[in-house]
Amino acid sequence: MVQLQSSYNGSMVALSILIAVIASITALHMGRQVAKSKGRSRSSWLACGAAAMGIGIWSMHFIAMLGMSLPIEVRYDDRLVLLSVAISVLASGIALYVVGRDNLSRRRLLIGGFAMGIGIAGMHYTGMAAMRLNAHVRYDPLFFAASVLIGIAVSTAALWIAFRPGGAGGWRKRAFGGLLMGVAIAGMHYAGMAATAFESDAHTMMGTGRQSGSPMLGFAIGLSTLLVLGISLVCAFIERVWLAQLKQQLERDKRIESLFRHSQDGVFSFTLTGRLLDANHAAEHMTGFSRAELLAMPPTDLVCEEFRQTTRTQFIEAVGGQSRNFDSALTHRDGSRIEVNNTNVPVVVEDEVVGVYTIVRDITERKMSERRMKHMAHHDEVTGLPNRRLFERQVTKILAGPSADVQPLAVLFLDIDRFKLVNDSQGHDIGDLLLRAIASRLRQAVGDAGIIARLGGDEFSVLLAQGVTREAIQCIAARINREIDIPFSLRGRDIHITASIGIALYPDDGDNCIALMKHADTAMYSAKAEGKNTFRFYRQTMNEELTERVQLENELRKALERGEFFLVYQPQMDIASGRIVGVEALIRWRHGEKGLVSPADFIPLAEETGMIVPIGEWVLRTACRQAKRWHGAGLADLRMSVNLSSRQFMSQDLADSIRRIIQETGFDPGLLDLEITESMTLDVGRAIATLHQLKQLGVSISIDDFGTGYSSLSYLKNFPVDRLKIDRSFISQMLSDTNDRSIVSTIIALAHNLNLQVVAEGVETDAQSAFLASHGCDEMQGYLISKPLPEEDIHRLVLQRVH
Repeated sequence: MVQLQSSYNGSMVALSILIAVIASITALHMGRQVAKSKGRSRSSWLACGAAAMGIGIWSMHFIAMLGMSLPIEVRYDDRLVLLSVAISVLASGIALYVVGRDNLSRRRLLIGGFAMGIGIAGMHYTGMAAMRLNAHVRYDPLFFAASVLIGIAVSTAALWIAFRPGGAGGWRKRAFGGLLMGVAIAGMHYAGMAATAFESDAHTMMGTGRQSGSPMLGFAIGLSTLLVLGISLVCAFIERVWLAQLKQQLERDKRIESLFRHSQDGVFSFTLTGRLLDANHAAEHMTGFSRAELLAMPPTDLVCEEFRQTTRTQFIEAVGGQSRNFDSALTHRDGSRIEVNNTNVPVVVEDEVVGVYTIVRDITERKMSERRMKHMAHHDEVTGLPNRRLFERQVTKILAGPSADVQPLAVLFLDIDRFKLVNDSQGHDIGDLLLRAIASRLRQAVGDAGIIARLGGDEFSVLLAQGVTREAIQCIAARINREIDIPFSLRGRDIHITASIGIALYPDDGDNCIALMKHADTAMYSAKAEGKNTFRFYRQTMNEELTERVQLENELRKALERGEFFLVYQPQMDIASGRIVGVEALIRWRHGEKGLVSPADFIPLAEETGMIVPIGEWVLRTACRQAKRWHGAGLADLRMSVNLSSRQFMSQDLADSIRRIIQETGFDPGLLDLEITESMTLDVGRAIATLHQLKQLGVSISIDDFGTGYSSLSYLKNFPVDRLKIDRSFISQMLSDTNDRSIVSTIIALAHNLNLQVVAEGVETDAQSAFLASHGCDEMQGYLISKPLPEEDIHRLVLQRVH
């Protein structure tokens, strides 16, 4: 027996090793896809990976065998060749199946490496068994075992590198694992060939040895295998990229779906024709309809009628590819209105609009807040009436209208008399209640004939338009005066105020809002100057009167400092005895340039400006000093009556102020009579408290002008007063007017029943005096006795009456 010598084609050897490496890289890459996949996808990747590696291993072996030259003819058994291919593919499949998991354990690694190594060896030696040649094949046991161990060891290492946790994601590591696996396959083959010896009889070597194939066949098989593996690798790479993109798309779709389902805003999905495809939970909650109900109803049924055309237009623009945002309103299932903000977003796929998403946000609260803010910006917070800004805008709008040149228009400017006094004395909460009550009465008085506004403070304005006549304006103004003149009952307090009204007419008194407001304001001051609780139409001469009024106000502030005020005194006579028992101090103003200024001109002005308080204190102090001098001159029992103004009476320190004056002058408080008016007692609780404080000083108190106010007789018995003074308006007509006569007699009887004295004012005739005496009136004052006199004449008059 002769041992045959074999040789190898270097190019074929290199090609076989290259195939082994590329097949291993391809198979390991597909193995990673096996680990990432599930279900049918996993099975497909496992089959492709097993086929790639199995065929690659077999190709490497077959090409290597074709590259080997023996001096005898070699042929191959087709069935065993196919069996070797099957063994290779099966072993590769087992190995990839075992190690193709997310977490590679040592046990699975060893099993996979063992299966791979045994498979390579099985394929190799089955392929060797398929050889048909005139020679005996003998294996060296040591090299045989080494070849198998090399296959197992290097396969295990390659699988560990390619599939170990945290290391499978890199191409470099998989390439290194594939290289190692290819070397394992080639190493096992050539180690196995080193363990193989071919022996033959000498006579069989006489002919020319030839292979069943040629190197060209080997190259063709190798290149075809490389092409298949390359295509597989490229397809695997392309599929990997495609799967990555698909995963990203799926993630995006899931995000969109999550946004759709879980958005706090309502989301509606529409076709291009406007049919509703889907709606999220927020849309169900917002509208009150279930998803099924929404899909079954026409979408436009949700939209409030006035917004349907706008909604259609905006949808058409979204179908054209333009996103749109707009506000509208929906109708809730319960019929309520939902203010919403809509965003129409076109759904674009491959540069083509395929649908529209409408994102709907409930902005009902925001709209309500905006309306509240707008209302607050144009309406008075206390009364709810339009404010100055809105009123002026409405007047300007009407004047700018097409009928403004032919339709007369009136602006009424109202000022609430004595409001500041009430607000300061009663507190701002009562002041606010009073303003609301005034607004309510103005609405009743004006009705639908005009627009009412609060300009600020105690000022209101009324716009009368639509061809209103002068007679109608007078009627409404008089009605306002009557309504405001009725006492207000607020928290158990009766408050009496009045309104002074100025009226300006368009176009006579101005052709714009500013001019009309200014002239109405001027007319209002004229109404105040003429006694308040009245109305006046604007006249051009009022501007001069207003200028004089402003000048008078400035002079009034200086009059006290200049000593321009002085007092006169009107006697009060006891009717029964004819004796002078007292005098009433009356203030006069002798202006340095204008001479005597009527009290009717400067007293109301002093009340408005607050100057009445220091002036009133001057009057009280001066009167007490004068009375003290009279007492020292022999008129010891002469009573001094002094009027208190409303502002003085509402002052917190009134009692302390009077106490200081009494102490300063040394005047006997028992001879000081303080006169108040009925209107001061409307706040009964406060009035009673103040009167008790004054009575503790030892003074007497009279209610002046009794019968002209609105005081309740039920409270009169609780007032600590000493006398009632009947107003001159009743005295002047009592002999000719049965009503006035009844009022006078009733007041006298009422006062006596309450143990009060009665003083009649404005007595000018003997007949009036006789009537009063016949009805038991205690005292009287008026021109029948004497006009107001200076201090030196009073002393002489008193002495004359005594004698």
